[in-house]
Amino acid sequence: MKKGLNVIILSLLFILVLNSIAIASVGIEDEVRSYLLGDYETGQILEEYNIDESIEIASISKLMSYLVVMKNIEEGLFSLNDRVYIDEDITQVNGSSLKLEEGEVFTIDELLKAGMVVSANDAIYALAKYVAGTEENFVKLMNHEANKLGLESGFFVNSTGLPEGEFQNKMSTEDVFKLSRHIIYEYPEILSLTTIPYIEQKSREYRRENTNPLLNEIKEIDGLKTGFTNKAGHCLVSTFNMQGDNMETENLRLISIVMGTKNEGKRKEIGNKLVQYGLKNYSKRILTNENTPIDIVYMPKSKDKEIEIFPSKNFSIIVKNGEYIDKDILIDENLKLPLKSMDKVGKMVLSKDGNVLEEIDLVVHEYVKKENVIIRILRYIKDFLLQLFKNLL
Repeated sequence: MKKGLNVIILSLLFILVLNSIAIASVGIEDEVRSYLLGDYETGQILEEYNIDESIEIASISKLMSYLVVMKNIEEGLFSLNDRVYIDEDITQVNGSSLKLEEGEVFTIDELLKAGMVVSANDAIYALAKYVAGTEENFVKLMNHEANKLGLESGFFVNSTGLPEGEFQNKMSTEDVFKLSRHIIYEYPEILSLTTIPYIEQKSREYRRENTNPLLNEIKEIDGLKTGFTNKAGHCLVSTFNMQGDNMETENLRLISIVMGTKNEGKRKEIGNKLVQYGLKNYSKRILTNENTPIDIVYMPKSKDKEIEIFPSKNFSIIVKNGEYIDKDILIDENLKLPLKSMDKVGKMVLSKDGNVLEEIDLVVHEYVKKENVIIRILRYIKDFLLQLFKNLL
């Protein structure tokens, strides 16, 4: 603590609560192989279970395939409007599909949409061949991208996530979280795909619903990807944006991941439980606003005596219901008047459980004049006479 600073005025201990009852724990550990709830913007992991183990990720793999395709488009090598010819090899791909037939032609945009909305394996395989010539070459790009992003657990054998003999695409849940964050940041337009409720092509008599079971169940949900193989179980990466009121809270986008649930029903149930846990228990609280005074301090040598002080910057933090944040205001005892606008008068220390979260300078927004000596003497005489008069009474 700096010399000349005194912990005065107040130490505010306040409780940040959004709901009257906070859920004690997620309680889904026995229902999943792994789960994670984290903040998109900062990467802060809020809730977790077994997130470091490299596990089968099934069609969650298509997130990496999407990333590779979009990077190639961004580099000008391809366009979303490029037309992709469907050959016989593509029509042999198993699992979820767009039911592609030999001789058909689709744009990259249409195939990406099918891959993200209905998890179409044939569509993603067609893209892999178009972008890299062969799926083997495309997989090299996937693994290269994983290495480049520092996803050390990432291991890809194909573009779709389907079993490849005894091998399957694998990644830790923490790395799935990192990959999801990266894609949303670099290509936020993915959310315009993952919110499409269904794909319908009447001329082909094709219609499939979005595979995300929470899309129409929770209004905040706008992504991101499902997956299933026998080894991986049923998996779901969800993302949802919680709207703040811009007074006490800011917008908060969370990413929720459940891996290895037993069946589709459980995937929906457990995925819903983790998302609801995030919605009910977390918020991004505005702790300081540079345009809102944090306190009024008494400066006896100033003209106005009581002076508003402001934080020098905005500061928000993710908090869980029932968490305590200490807010200590420290004012410099050796201030010399006058003060100009934005002059520092002290600092505020925000801490939780004894750990400092942030130190923020405190400033004045207006010119603070020093009291005139003659006025100070007259005020002193006035106060003296008033006190004397009271004593006589």
